[in-house]
Amino acid sequence: MKKRDLMRLHNGISVLEGRQFSVKFSYFIAKNKVNMRDEISALEEARKVSEKFKEFDTERAKLAHQYADKNEDGTAKIQDNSFVITANVDVFQEELALLKTKHSVEIEKRENQIKEYNAILDDTIDFKGTKIGFKDIPPTIEPSMLEVLILADLIIEED
Repeated sequence: MKKRDLMRLHNGISVLEGRQFSVKFSYFIAKNKVNMRDEISALEEARKVSEKFKEFDTERAKLAHQYADKNEDGTAKIQDNSFVITANVDVFQEELALLKTKHSVEIEKRENQIKEYNAILDDTIDFKGTKIGFKDIPPTIEPSMLEVLILADLIIEED
């Protein structure tokens, strides 16, 4: 299994937390969560954003907010979780270019970090998860979660 698939399994299991299941299925979920804890922690640490890059991103967001088109009530216009900038786009682009130059080292470090992280996600991991019989999987489990469990080879198919 690739580390990318392990992250997908972890995310799927996290979605299931807090829901009521049989003791057997709850044990299956808890046991697998514990089994992958160290690897998931290491992967999360590897993708953590540096404080200096956070500073750049905060300044970038402030700049976008400053030059965003405004709604009738004076608030920044937002569409698809992004500021809408049409009227002041040239000035925004110029100031953004200066900001990127100022933080070029941190931007390059972050880009390299993302490339390295994506490469790590393609590494193979020998995950020995706890398995569960197909009959013990609750009927309310979504097909996407079943797919994750199948890919992780965690389901014992019985006759």
